[in-house]
Amino acid sequence: MKKISEIQMLKFISETLIAAGLSTDEADICAKASLFADLRGTTTHGIVYIVRKTLDSIRECRTVSGSQPTVIKESSSTALVKGAGVVGPLLGEYSMDLAIEKAREQGVGIINTFNGNPIGMLGYYANISAEKSMLGIVMANTAPAAAPFGATSAVLGTNPFAYAAPAQNSRPILFDIATTVAAAGKLSRAKRRGERLPDDWIIGSDGKPITDPAKADEGVMLPCGGHKGSGFGILIHLLTGGLSETSIGGDPTHGHPDANKRGQGALYMAIDPEYFGTKDGFAAMVERQIGFIHDAQPLPGARSPIYPGQRGWSELDARRKNGIPVPDDDWQVVLNSIRSFGLQESDLLASAGLADS
Repeated sequence: MKKISEIQMLKFISETLIAAGLSTDEADICAKASLFADLRGTTTHGIVYIVRKTLDSIRECRTVSGSQPTVIKESSSTALVKGAGVVGPLLGEYSMDLAIEKAREQGVGIINTFNGNPIGMLGYYANISAEKSMLGIVMANTAPAAAPFGATSAVLGTNPFAYAAPAQNSRPILFDIATTVAAAGKLSRAKRRGERLPDDWIIGSDGKPITDPAKADEGVMLPCGGHKGSGFGILIHLLTGGLSETSIGGDPTHGHPDANKRGQGALYMAIDPEYFGTKDGFAAMVERQIGFIHDAQPLPGARSPIYPGQRGWSELDARRKNGIPVPDDDWQVVLNSIRSFGLQESDLLASAGLADS
């Protein structure tokens, strides 16, 4: 297990992606998005995700340095944005910032993106809105990997969803989930480590659970909450690729045969409380909601309930102080990605102060 400081991780990710061909600004945005996930303990979407996915995307010529988001269609409160070639986190920040700008003027800003590259943890972008005293909502489609309720074939994506709400005194409420029982990153990690899969993650064509990670690809993932998660996953397909007329559940995303429809679709929404009540009043209501959660009677033998995101904020504080733990197998994935891209691993490690760690 490695321990990496916040500064070391930012520097290592940024310089790795610069060496791979990104500009300093592009690499720095990727590093910030990655660090946010690792600091909060969402390691499946931190360095092991951003470095690997971004290097793969650059190698495949899907991410091209210098590419800019293109607004295809726009109104005072909405926009359709094409992200062809734009590195994922840059498209995510651009879209959330645009949603916030429109929300300031109209109360609500909604940005639909298509032709996008991997963006990482959605909660990072939702939190950008919360930091501006707005409610942020983000969702994204993914390639078919999960069965709709009552089926055993892959139609729906893992389709992540996140929201963030600013509070008066507490850290924001920050909710970030896949609409499948397990996120794709967690499944990948379990497969990499050879860990037995829980009974409710994967089913085979016979409808029976697959718990052997070596056989996971023979089955399909299950939606969270049965028909409820299935319906939620379908909604995300409709609000992302459906609105942009690029893909729905059952269509490929990054592997789409049409280059103009290829890639991830996402929706970014910012809501300005000032257009309904007031920013301060909304933050006070969020704080009150947090108070009710904390005051709720816990289950026998359990600690006091926590609100969505609270554990992640506590983890962030601890990791900033004590360093960010990176499991050996995750670190190996990062190094393997760097080597396969042809970068000078030793130089990058030395520059970030990680050569001997």
